[in-house]
Amino acid sequence: MKPNHFYPLLVILFMIPTMGVGQLAKEDSLALVEVVRGFQESIVQKDSIGFNKLFFDQSVGFVGIMSKETEWSIKKNYADFQGIAISNHKGFIADICKSDKKQQEEFYNIRLWNDGAIATISFDYAFLANDKMIQWGHEKWNLVKDAEQWLITDVIYTIRFPKVEPFPFE
Repeated sequence: MKPNHFYPLLVILFMIPTMGVGQLAKEDSLALVEVVRGFQESIVQKDSIGFNKLFFDQSVGFVGIMSKETEWSIKKNYADFQGIAISNHKGFIADICKSDKKQQEEFYNIRLWNDGAIATISFDYAFLANDKMIQWGHEKWNLVKDAEQWLITDVIYTIRFPKVEPFPFE
């Protein structure tokens, strides 16, 4: 069988259009990583101004859903308890800033996706207060690109208590 010299040329031709897209995606990916870094740093520094600049709107919703195991651990004592936490970014950072506890959110298995106009960041997380884990779970942010800045439009997450469900990401 004769070698096909046309095949390498096809591969190169198909790669050329995607190289520019790949570069754009790389720049966007780096900018998205900066959003993650800014989020974490604002919690540690109790920086509400920096934190609020990461969000698209004046009140971006945070919706947390407890796992069944964690929810039932509370329902033992509070039968009417609903395992849902609804807040917004301003309430979240305000509570952190009011607390005298050292707080941080650690991220694991970060996954980024974007198409240049919208993006998703998802990860496993652990939230700590005074170096003690309070909760862990999975978190997802949707983002939009406004001019040249990526901004978070909503946050959803699961809630698991480490005393009820062991933390798997050490």
